[in-house]
Amino acid sequence: MQNFQYPSPLCEVQKENEWLLGTVHYAFKNGNIDLMKMMALLHKLDIPTINICSEVHLEAIEKVKRRKFGAEDFLYMCKVFTKRTDPSELFKLYSSDGRNMTVADLLYFLRTDQHDSDADEHTALTVINNHEPPMRSKRKRRLMTSSGFFRYLTSMDCSIFNQDHTKVYQNMDFPIVNYFIASSQDTCFTSNQLIEQSDINGYISALRKGCRCLELDCWDGPENEPRLCHGFALSSTILVKEVIEVINIHAFEASDYPLILSLEINCNPVQQRVIANYLVNILEDKLITMSHVYDDPTQLASPEELKHKILIRCKNVRKFTYSVPGMWQLVDGDIGENGKEFNPEAESEVKSVIPVGIRAFRMKKKTMIRLALEFSNIIVFSKAVDFKDFRHSMNCQMFYESNTFSEHGAMKLVKQTAAEFVAHNSKFLSRTYSAGSRRNFSNYKPHEFWNVGCQMVALNYEVPGLGLDLNRGKFQDNGGCGYVLKPSFMTKDTKFDPMVSNHNVEPTIIVIQVISGHHLPICRTPSKVTVDVCVRVEVYGVPTDSASQQTKVIESAGGCPSWNDCLLFCVQVPELALVRFTVKDVNPLSENELLGQYTLPFTSVKKGYRIVPLLSSSGLSLAPAMLFVYVWYA
Repeated sequence: MQNFQYPSPLCEVQKENEWLLGTVHYAFKNGNIDLMKMMALLHKLDIPTINICSEVHLEAIEKVKRRKFGAEDFLYMCKVFTKRTDPSELFKLYSSDGRNMTVADLLYFLRTDQHDSDADEHTALTVINNHEPPMRSKRKRRLMTSSGFFRYLTSMDCSIFNQDHTKVYQNMDFPIVNYFIASSQDTCFTSNQLIEQSDINGYISALRKGCRCLELDCWDGPENEPRLCHGFALSSTILVKEVIEVINIHAFEASDYPLILSLEINCNPVQQRVIANYLVNILEDKLITMSHVYDDPTQLASPEELKHKILIRCKNVRKFTYSVPGMWQLVDGDIGENGKEFNPEAESEVKSVIPVGIRAFRMKKKTMIRLALEFSNIIVFSKAVDFKDFRHSMNCQMFYESNTFSEHGAMKLVKQTAAEFVAHNSKFLSRTYSAGSRRNFSNYKPHEFWNVGCQMVALNYEVPGLGLDLNRGKFQDNGGCGYVLKPSFMTKDTKFDPMVSNHNVEPTIIVIQVISGHHLPICRTPSKVTVDVCVRVEVYGVPTDSASQQTKVIESAGGCPSWNDCLLFCVQVPELALVRFTVKDVNPLSENELLGQYTLPFTSVKKGYRIVPLLSSSGLSLAPAMLFVYVWYA
């Protein structure tokens, strides 16, 4: 420890408290220490800490009790628990004269408390120019006032979400199978899916939110005009032609990367051909064709190669074959044992005995119809095939073939053979969809299927709640383009198993100090002008990482409560973890009212003093409502 250099945040302590430094030196004289010893040392130094005996932290403590911490880790942990939580106090701490912050003062703050190691004098000057009121002479004198500093602390420059991730920053040249893809199901519904109106605005909304895989559930319509609706729904229908026209207009409004149309075809061959012709004639050069299948392809194209292209995903009765070197072609394949040609007489028989409201569903069960060859010509990179088992897929499935799993079927595979599921998804595209029994109530938890590498985890974009919050948090990453690169351990020759209890890695410790709330939305009534408010922080990831903790409840808090509570988490697989904040009004007589929420990937979390911009349950901004927090992890 003789050569140990204390980081700059504790220079003042080094000058003022030789006893403290001596104690730290003694504690680390034999090297790193575990968490329990570190917490004991903090208590010995009379530094307020998390109550390590508190029930809400026992699980996190148990997970990290074998983790070793060095002296530098200890000093930063010490900083977390001795934070100046009031911005005015923080300003005075870093101001040279207590009235203004110089460029040097601000740069010191950026490097130490904001953990911006790349900050330089130009960075500090930019902060001053952006946040110091423009009419003040302080900007000319290269000084920041307390009001300018407060503006900076509560701006998006201090967002907990890494602003570098608001643009596409990941490598987009890998095969499309290597990405998580924002996916929607039952897109034509914007409210109650079983009884309400189908709405073409559902497609526009999903596309504007960055969705890259849309479901189109196609059924026979009158006058040979196929329509979109839900097979079980007592709802209105939309013309397939109108939806394709809307998709043509809005497909690349929010993202340049490929759009996948996952078609469920429940039409007779005549109307199948109508749909295929609409796709070709309306989408024109956006629609991917066989010309995009390069010589001797062995893997799917990349999102970069498929920019501004639309892919059709559907079951196909023809398959790729490689007959002549350098030439790929489509040949007729087997229909399968359940396949039948379309039989108009059979259809009229069914119509005579089946009620109109469920005719299409019964027909689908009674008559398996061969897909029209016009469809086979436009299904290039994503032919949907039935899944039998993982061994069959590895031995028989082609790189361009994809699988569809129901929520319950996928969850069974996750629980029984998660590692094989990960390996399967490193080679083939998979799509999951929610169980019919829950479609009117909620989405499932998508992270359970991202954990095994499923690319297209389809959710209803109009059903607010946890599932959609996680989806929104996941895909705000990488510029919100709808494609997020999988971790490298899930993409090639993978042995990753998300279900094991020990991932043989040193866990990441994250401490989130929830300091205060600002401008919280309060629904004031004659009998209610304040809230009893708390903040809940949850981690969603692999099972060993999933955890939740909560601050104390501040009674009669108003719109700007202060907590100053530290929450501790342990994360073994940060690449798959999502962090979710919820602010609730605690009401013992009824369900707690959600005042705001926000979710982001752990890999996008910034250290330091940060704001958490709050959203409504439907994802709309509640600005200026926010949380003020301090984040540290190692």
